[in-house]
Amino acid sequence: MPLQLLEQLERHARERPDTVAWSVANAERLSYTWSELHAGTSLLAERLVRDASPGDVLLICCSNRPEFVVAFLAGLAAGLRVFPVSPGLTPAELAAAATQSAARLAVATPEAQAALRGLRIGMIPVDELSAPRGNGVPVSANAAITAITPSTRGPAVRPVNEGGLLLQSSGTTGLPKIVFRNAASLDAVAAAMAAAIDFRPGDRVLSCVPLCHSYGIEHGLLAPLWAGSSVRLCQGFDLPTVMAELDAGATIFPGVPFIYETLARQAAGKRYPHLRAAYSAGGPLPDAVRDACRESLGLVVTQLYGATEIGSVTYSDPRKEGFNPGSVGRAMAGVVVRILPVDATTADNSLPPMAEGQVAVKAGSMFAGYLDGSSAPLLDGYFVTGDLGHLDAVGNLTLTGRLKLLIDVAGLKVNPLEVEAVLAEHPAVAASVVVSLPVTQTVSRLKAIVVRRPGSNAGGEEIRQFLRGRLAAYKVPRVVEFREALPRSAAGKVLRQQVEES
Repeated sequence: MPLQLLEQLERHARERPDTVAWSVANAERLSYTWSELHAGTSLLAERLVRDASPGDVLLICCSNRPEFVVAFLAGLAAGLRVFPVSPGLTPAELAAAATQSAARLAVATPEAQAALRGLRIGMIPVDELSAPRGNGVPVSANAAITAITPSTRGPAVRPVNEGGLLLQSSGTTGLPKIVFRNAASLDAVAAAMAAAIDFRPGDRVLSCVPLCHSYGIEHGLLAPLWAGSSVRLCQGFDLPTVMAELDAGATIFPGVPFIYETLARQAAGKRYPHLRAAYSAGGPLPDAVRDACRESLGLVVTQLYGATEIGSVTYSDPRKEGFNPGSVGRAMAGVVVRILPVDATTADNSLPPMAEGQVAVKAGSMFAGYLDGSSAPLLDGYFVTGDLGHLDAVGNLTLTGRLKLLIDVAGLKVNPLEVEAVLAEHPAVAASVVVSLPVTQTVSRLKAIVVRRPGSNAGGEEIRQFLRGRLAAYKVPRVVEFREALPRSAAGKVLRQQVEES
């Protein structure tokens, strides 16, 4: 079955060849039209077919830029498993991700190439996917692609049955895993999001969330591609850039709570009449932030819910009767959400409306499995998310808590077990627990509570410096607190909740 996303790309290139598809904020020359994107995808896909076999892994390590889109779509067209990773990973983390995924090829920045050197991975410098024309405007692959038309060359050069998307999951009860979502699941989530949020060909999507994350790639690539919307890419959240892009006519803005909190505070009094869909994910949106956006910006900011394993599955649509601003909305097309008892052994025993339980989801966008073959938290075909919540009478899902350990750091998920595992490598650390350190209503950092080995006098900065060389910056605890001991159960297990409450 052909990947419908690639068919959509071909259609947009045929119907609107000169319309800008992806561009970079504050860098007008870094843009791709639909025809350039189509042609660049075709050329790179042909190269990938020559250099890799179906099901091989193509690692992508670069920032939010149009070349990411070319590499991603070309990998799918070549039947590969595309694995985007954060350019903020340390060399050790990047090498571990490449090794864990058995990456065959990599589209990477010079820094990432250096980190991967020696791993027997074929390198494609990301800058090779763009080259200057005579007027200095970068185009895909090389200047000759502008002569290639969609009717003479298409991107679907190999069956896509083996291909799909790999994403690093933060993990729920253990260390991070690599999630595999096949081609059919990508089509499903793109179609569902485009319909639920109402992406349109004339839309201008402002994308600040990294494309290497599930939320970023779904809302900054998949849904816009499905609908034919134009995307403005930002290199992270920069307030002046975001405000300028909103002033310039952005119509859809997928954000995170911290972004909306900052906008409400720093841009008070501004109005963005073109913005018709402003929504938040990646963590709970506090009522105070939602109210501040409405009062100071005139924005109705809604919420969306999803996970790496299931994609985006609910959306709170203010246009619908029964809209509940405090909820994450109703299930998208093709999605079933159930609330189950925490100790459920079957998915048939759904709880009634307003009863709290664990959130379970079944959707066409669900993952096919973990790359290492480990078992997934499935119950009768439903993915058990680890979140607690309830459904109201019309199907709005409200999240009330978490069963899992993940800590939200500015929209990025951190598994404390991962940080604790690295802390354990320090010779001075006998035991540790990593907990959330709230900074504001929407911003949290990490705090490490450490028990030192006898005779050690290592300080907090020494330990933080040790972590900096082994973990991405957002995973390094802001504060290191030392204690004589940690509370433990009779079986010797650290009582994490007691540590967090103390």
